[in-house]
Amino acid sequence: MQKDNPSARFDPAYAAMPFGIVVLNADRTKAMIDELGAAGALPDVRKMDQNTVCALYNSTPVAYANQVARELLGGMEDTHSSLGPALHEESRRAFVDGMIRFFRSSDQIAFEAQVRSPSGSEMHLLFNIWKNPQDEAGKEICVGLANFSARMMSEEVRENLQSELAHAARITLLGEMTASIGHEVNQPLGSIVTNAEAGLRWLNREEPDLAEVGAILQRIVSNGKRAADIISAMRGLARHGKPEQGPISLDTLIEEAVIILRPELARRQVTLRLELAPDMPDVLADRTQILQVLVNLALNAAQAMSDGQAWNRTLLIRTWIEKSLNAVIEVEDSGPGVDPSVREKLFQSFYTTKATGVGMGLAICRSIIEAHDSTIELQSSPHLGARFSFRLRLSQRETEAITQ
Repeated sequence: MQKDNPSARFDPAYAAMPFGIVVLNADRTKAMIDELGAAGALPDVRKMDQNTVCALYNSTPVAYANQVARELLGGMEDTHSSLGPALHEESRRAFVDGMIRFFRSSDQIAFEAQVRSPSGSEMHLLFNIWKNPQDEAGKEICVGLANFSARMMSEEVRENLQSELAHAARITLLGEMTASIGHEVNQPLGSIVTNAEAGLRWLNREEPDLAEVGAILQRIVSNGKRAADIISAMRGLARHGKPEQGPISLDTLIEEAVIILRPELARRQVTLRLELAPDMPDVLADRTQILQVLVNLALNAAQAMSDGQAWNRTLLIRTWIEKSLNAVIEVEDSGPGVDPSVREKLFQSFYTTKATGVGMGLAICRSIIEAHDSTIELQSSPHLGARFSFRLRLSQRETEAITQ
């Protein structure tokens, strides 16, 4: 292994670089790739057999490695070794794929791979491959190595924290509606008990009325389904998992939100109106997160109308499709509107106009919608209510169907 030495034939700047640089002799590698390509045996690297991957990976002896590269990879004590055992099997495939793409295009290639450090810890490295400008024979390639594990970790921590905050906000939201939800569940359960007792009385008569018992059983089934729907909607809102966007039915999601909101709206004497676009296509969204946004916006509107003592308390949920092929969702109330003095602070974390609020609901709603590449817009006039709206992309298959 050649030591970092300004008198060596390699660029002296390589030794001072804050990232790893490895110079590989890839003459044999290029010949193998050309041979496989000529024989028509150069398939997708993901489908390439392990022996071929190993042969290509080990065909690149190290001509030079600076100190940073040796610390990152280890296992390169002599100039006859490859990048060593640090790369996992899948990472070796990624490296071989990078070399194939490089020799096919002769352009600089960049890719990411997971690597095991000499201490045994896992690292995420960014690889760059380019021609060695000092090699006139064109046999050598340079590989740059940058460790971005800390950045990956910070992004992962941030995403996990946002997910935890959103989940905590959903649980808080359910907590605010505990009394009305309990009443809503107790109603069908009480009806089930009452109907069951009545059914027993009909059966215990000298001549049981089976028709009446059948009707009672139908009512029991209906009330059981109603209770199950409420519990299912609650579980959907309380679900804790990694955010994942996919095609979802917006109409079905609004139905679930209505099930959750119904008891609270009734308690606050709020009339709900739905103006849903006919044949609304599926949208691309995270089901639990958008349900959280809908419930949060609607509940805020109901509370604003109740606290503002509005005499005509109407909540409107409207959907429509705009020309840019986005679904627009609007939540509108007939309350006192948003005070212009608090409008700019409304979506800030920990800002609240409620005596018992913590000020995270709308801030989390904003972060959720921004994660869906959209924004929450607010239109408000004093004493004329407020309208919150946001957009969701239609799923790809729905967009293609509309544009055809």
